[in-house]
Amino acid sequence: MSLINDALKQAAQVPPRPSPNPLPPLRPVPVAAAPFWGRLIWALIAILLIAGIFFIGWSSAHRRARNLVAGVDPGTATQAVAQVPVPAPVPVPDPVPVVPAPVSAPAPVVVPPPPMPVLQGIFFSPAAPTAIVNGKTVHPGSQLGQYLVKEISQSTVTLVGPDQKEIRLGLNH
Repeated sequence: MSLINDALKQAAQVPPRPSPNPLPPLRPVPVAAAPFWGRLIWALIAILLIAGIFFIGWSSAHRRARNLVAGVDPGTATQAVAQVPVPAPVPVPDPVPVVPAPVSAPAPVVVPPPPMPVLQGIFFSPAAPTAIVNGKTVHPGSQLGQYLVKEISQSTVTLVGPDQKEIRLGLNH
């Protein structure tokens, strides 16, 4: 290790030798910026070309649409519009008096009973009982559609229906 340190100290004491360069140093070449007017002219030419293409397409589409409305065959677009026959006016018949239909009593609305809930699981703890009915998590006092969850025990869930009837759901083992 000391040999390496000694060699490094010796190398640091020797002055560096200049290397002879046969070529003169390179000088930067100034780059001339393109004149502003040159770029502006090219931009205007491009805009005029685009506008010309747009105008040609627009006029061609308009001419085609006018010919179709006038009834001129696109293959013979040189026909004059005045040669297109005008259809005769269609006579309009006299309006028929409208007699109102007799009004009948509306049919009674039959409300189907709500579908029976399906108990899918119970997570029972005395402090916070929870159940899964129809894919929703419910607690005592929760509203489940038209039903109110009254009680959750270890194996059943008691619901109160809209007609105040109690429904007891149990787990099928």
